[in-house]
Amino acid sequence: MKKLTALILALALSLTFVSALAETAFTTIEPGKLTYATSPDFPPFENRDDNDNVVGIEPDIMALIGEKLGVTVEAVPMDFTSALLSAQLGKTDLVVSGVTATGEKAEERKIWFDFTDIYTSIQQAIVFKSGKDISMENLGQQTIGVQAGTTGQDLTEDDFGEDHVVAYDTYSLAFQALLNDQVDCIVLDDAVGKAYVKLHPELVMVQTTYDVEGYAFGVYKQDTGLLEAINAALNELIADGTVDSIIAKWMAE
Repeated sequence: MKKLTALILALALSLTFVSALAETAFTTIEPGKLTYATSPDFPPFENRDDNDNVVGIEPDIMALIGEKLGVTVEAVPMDFTSALLSAQLGKTDLVVSGVTATGEKAEERKIWFDFTDIYTSIQQAIVFKSGKDISMENLGQQTIGVQAGTTGQDLTEDDFGEDHVVAYDTYSLAFQALLNDQVDCIVLDDAVGKAYVKLHPELVMVQTTYDVEGYAFGVYKQDTGLLEAINAALNELIADGTVDSIIAKWMAE
């Protein structure tokens, strides 16, 4: 009886999402295509594979959203600051690049574009060379690398001053600087830090005490119908466990 009840509830939920998708009218900048700006140096959320394709957690989610909406999906690679600007100006339909949708940073970004519902959460972490003693307690005594435009930049500059922080256009450049001893550490999202530590065994990571942040996608403000359609598709993928499965798959690699 319990299994039957669960099946009925799941079916009802599925029909609700299908109805929501069917009733939501939306447009895209290029008819039939959903374009998103992304900075593909942010594993496991987005990076490039050996064939130069943009892959990761968020590209997988976007591909499935496109299927549900009946449109093709195209990633448009660029640095993070440009990706945020792209969605703001309507050059792409949205920005999909590990965008924080909670806290003070999110309030700023809501002026630029609309957020989808949150699909996962992260916390800021510190990555540095093994053998060094770096933590929140002495972070203000370090030269800190960050990616420009990120929460990590805002938090560290607010807490320790701009003189202690060096902002890079991409994480690739930030980690190159760390490996070359041009900065003492990097502050970034913990899931991304883990991915870079896997690539560079000489690095280690510790958590910060900053607040947990939620990730969402930023949608061009001119089309609320598109936001509603993406949310309907995204919430279906969350509800049936698909998003969790995608995250688990990429976190394990």
